[in-house]
Amino acid sequence: MESLLKELKHRIHQQQRLYQTLLDLFTAERSAILVSDVERLNRIVGDKERVLQDIGKVEVRRRHTTEQLARRLHGDGQITNLTRLCGLIEEPWATELAAAGQELKSLVAAIQTASERNRSLCLHALQFVNGSIRMITNLIDPDLVYHSSGKLGHERPVGRMLSGAA
Repeated sequence: MESLLKELKHRIHQQQRLYQTLLDLFTAERSAILVSDVERLNRIVGDKERVLQDIGKVEVRRRHTTEQLARRLHGDGQITNLTRLCGLIEEPWATELAAAGQELKSLVAAIQTASERNRSLCLHALQFVNGSIRMITNLIDPDLVYHSSGKLGHERPVGRMLSGAA
């Protein structure tokens, strides 16, 4: 039983390290967004994908360990909630695992906040680019009128810039 508890604690600590790495990547992503460093942003996105894959692998292992513990303690492998599992194990393990679980929850909440902040920055940047394109598109000469001859009043080429719209 103790070996399963140690393994569960180890898996949770692995997740904490990976989530902290992910949080650091979100911070780096924010700074790349702010300075419009597209190359760095692309590298960070790739790093985030790798970390998320690692998190998924560790999560599968943690769930397996949790199910094994639940079967030993309760006879039911369906208890995958760490809080409920902590209610079935003895001290000091219950307190240590509960504290590790709380720290993991805090990291996840911080990641969600950082993710939302970066999403907002990206949306703001897209709105800025959209506004710029609209402004450039509207720079067309407003005095374009057909004369009685059927020709435009200006002999110079006219058209829209940066847009396929006619």
